[in-house]
Amino acid sequence: MTDQPIRVLWTSNVDLPAVAPDLGLTPTPFGGWLSLMTDRLAGLPRFEIGVAMRSESRKFRRVEKNGIIHFALPQQRDRFDVAQADVERVLSEFRPDILHVEGAEMRHARRFLSSWMGPGLLSMQGVLNGYARYELGRLPIVAMLNPLRPWLMLTALALLTQRHLRFLPRLASECSAMRMADHVSGRTLWDRAQAKALAPEARYHHCARILRDVFYTRQWQADAAEPGSIFIGNAASPRKGAHVAVQALSLLVRDFPDARLYIAGEDPRCFAWRSLKRHVGYPVYLLHLVRKLDLEDRVHFTGVLSGPEMADRMARSHVCLMASIIENSPNTLGEAMIMGVPTVSAYAGGAPSMARDEIEALFYRADDPVMLAFQVRRIFEDSVLAARLGQAARARALETHDPERNLDDLVATYEAIMADASGGQA
Repeated sequence: MTDQPIRVLWTSNVDLPAVAPDLGLTPTPFGGWLSLMTDRLAGLPRFEIGVAMRSESRKFRRVEKNGIIHFALPQQRDRFDVAQADVERVLSEFRPDILHVEGAEMRHARRFLSSWMGPGLLSMQGVLNGYARYELGRLPIVAMLNPLRPWLMLTALALLTQRHLRFLPRLASECSAMRMADHVSGRTLWDRAQAKALAPEARYHHCARILRDVFYTRQWQADAAEPGSIFIGNAASPRKGAHVAVQALSLLVRDFPDARLYIAGEDPRCFAWRSLKRHVGYPVYLLHLVRKLDLEDRVHFTGVLSGPEMADRMARSHVCLMASIIENSPNTLGEAMIMGVPTVSAYAGGAPSMARDEIEALFYRADDPVMLAFQVRRIFEDSVLAARLGQAARARALETHDPERNLDDLVATYEAIMADASGGQA
């Protein structure tokens, strides 16, 4: 290698919170971990960092902040892609040595990879081809297609239509992007298996994520938690498994009358009356289930939470639950663990790479509400078990999400890519 800094261009699926105000946009709680890693890289004299963001901005923008050049590429009508001209402009202006594509599931990932002839790294996020068979959350779709219950039938049809029009078309694009990658990075045994299936010739690199700063400094205390409270971080789609959590709650309230389920995200009951989401789709099914099981006073939606708000909610929870039917490396699981919150997790996707059953978390089969209820019950009833799980989880997560170690792993990955590109000479 020469003494010149290595220029790395990242791609991002979202506007990074650090520059959203500069673009006239409201920061979202998403993408914070990416900002943290790029900031650390930019602090190293050996690197110059750019970030190309699929943006809500209406026009192409360039913003320099914290030593990083950010490019805002307006998203196209289908929301998963950007304009080819903007991709070419970014590559021409920044002139990267390495293209680091974050996630293969958006169409612009393939666009960047196909437009770039130099060394590249594709970091796996969610893997849609691995999620596909679980996207409907194992809901009883056939039984829901009952003309005698028209609203339920409409909900099932809406889910099937959304899967057909918005989810399935993205699978081919993801496959194509994966096949273009010579180097792939991931964090779990599950995503390594997916990489082997989708990009068998690519070299796999292990690079764990760092979490948002607030979670490293907060620590769960049993006496500050609301007894009987369960928290899940997402219920946006059937794949997130909130319906299984609701079913488990109905079993728990028999013996724990104070049991409550808190769900991060918008309350479906607050959607505008004219909104289609108010009448069909997964939120409608979830509310129906809540009413059917007489749990309306026990299920609470928190609204979209910022990092500090998420940490506050976790700190007040008796149990944090990772309920997804499938997931790669859920950040909420890592965040709960690093705070030492007693955690129950579905045995799904990459979760077993993040925690060990009976040591750092309690696991259950993702579609089994009876086993889920039993695992939560064990924590409710046994404060010693809760404390032991939380302490072990925090120790494991502090190692998994160690910022310096993960930065070193990423730098080593870049060095390997550059050495490979130069014929093996570092």
